[in-house]
Amino acid sequence: MLKKTRIVAAVPCAFIASLASASPMAPGVVYTDATGDIASGIATANGTLDLVSMEVSSSATDVIFKLTVNGSVSSTDWGKFMIGISTGAGDTATNGNGWSRPINMTSNGGMTRWVGTWVDGGGGAEVYAFGSGAWIMTGATYFNPNPFPGSFAIAAGAQSTLTYTVSMASLGVSNGSTIYFDAYSSGGGSFDSAVDALSRSDASISNWGGPFTTAGIASGTSASTAGGAFAYTIPAPGALALLGAATLVGSRRRR
Repeated sequence: MLKKTRIVAAVPCAFIASLASASPMAPGVVYTDATGDIASGIATANGTLDLVSMEVSSSATDVIFKLTVNGSVSSTDWGKFMIGISTGAGDTATNGNGWSRPINMTSNGGMTRWVGTWVDGGGGAEVYAFGSGAWIMTGATYFNPNPFPGSFAIAAGAQSTLTYTVSMASLGVSNGSTIYFDAYSSGGGSFDSAVDALSRSDASISNWGGPFTTAGIASGTSASTAGGAFAYTIPAPGALALLGAATLVGSRRRR
């Protein structure tokens, strides 16, 4: 699914207020993938499609996904980067996703949310929820009156970072919940599969059409040839409150 947009800022202005929140942040957990693990014969967009790692953290209201890729998204102006999420609650899809690409998830009962983003044309993002047997768009950077529930920012460099700040409400989770997820890179074709998957330390597919399935649960925070969705537990409210108190005490001591 080739998406086009006229977004000119890395972070759309409508979302700046959400980034200014002073709520305490839980320390991030970094999940790593092997580099150079895209099958020969598949274009890597000068390394941009090669996933390096994803850091997941949270605030009192949001989950923050920070994806690092092994190339500059400014010098290579194409590529799709997606996150499949399973909350283990409500309707689940074991086949397909919000973009109808040949990417599936059977982990934790199946996929419940899909975050699809692109870096070309300035970048953009969409969130989908699965319910009543269908994927429904719940927000996008260019979609009104229901904007993307959070923010999507792009920082180009030798290794570029894509940061997704997504509200817990849009994911159907809350403090104390555990989510299972995998991240994927892909091309511009609507039938392109997961050129690289965060969960796999080897080639995820041998040709553009795939398909690819995230199956099982990862045993740690590093990708393996067995794959499997990674797990992240959102800290309970009490843990965030203690973190905020510790930050305040540290700030007063420094002053």
